Amino acid sequence: MNFSLKRMRRRKEERIAAIVLGCLWLWGCASRYRPLKQPSLSFETSLNRLLERRLAFQDVRGKVSISIVHQEKRQSFSAYLVFDSQNRIRIEGLGFADTPYFFLIADSDRIRLYAPDQKKVLCGEASGDTLFRLTGIQLEPAVLVNLFSGNLPSGVSSMALRHASFNTREEFVEIPSSDGEERYRIWMDQKTGLMLRMEVYRQGKEPFLSARFEDYRTIDGYSWPGRIDCSFLPSRIQLKVKYKQLALNSGITESIFHLQYPPGTMIEDIDDPQSDQTGG
Repeated sequence: MNFSLKRMRRRKEERIAAIVLGCLWLWGCASRYRPLKQPSLSFETSLNRLLERRLAFQDVRGKVSISIVHQEKRQSFSAYLVFDSQNRIRIEGLGFADTPYFFLIADSDRIRLYAPDQKKVLCGEASGDTLFRLTGIQLEPAVLVNLFSGNLPSGVSSMALRHASFNTREEFVEIPSSDGEERYRIWMDQKTGLMLRMEVYRQGKEPFLSARFEDYRTIDGYSWPGRIDCSFLPSRIQLKVKYKQLALNSGITESIFHLQYPPGTMIEDIDDPQSDQTGG
């Protein structure tokens, strides 16, 4: 009887010892394992990657939701959006059953806004002033293309990067434009090199434009922001763009940027109001 009790006690002690040794072994393995941290990129490397990213962009087409807030009034709508690296833009505002109720077409020469219900086209030169008069957004088409794609502004070149200054405390880089008319503050993800935030300064200490880029996704090896939030300080306009469907670098024909409208449509050149004419 005493022999049986001793054997049971010994087996219990052996089980406890095995459990303790197992726990020590697991702890030792865990203490040796350290997850590999992705090294941070330097500001210079991140900027060069952003320049390469801009060069790799060719075109995009997709469906987006757009929200514009101005003077506490909000306008939200879905749209088909097409633009390319030649700074050509086509935006179709979608109404009931995805029926377009306006078309905005921009290229290097002209900007046109067509309202089918009114049978009227407003047009003007391809400038920030024209886009502002038509939409309330004071940006040149080239700037809008880079903004909607999360790319560096056109004014940032490899030459401009030589004059960049790095603020390591607040983790942004400040870059003057190539022509000296603007300066940019860029915040980047130091692990991926993607742009997270941008401020554009034209005059004074307050930014003309502030933008955030979020929800990046990778499509065919190209990272694209799923959401872009913009604030235009002079006009106090808030613009939000959220991508729902997206196709990158698929090839776009020039005909997409040709605006077609039926005979009898009125055409008004906002640069010359006396030039009203009827399209045929």
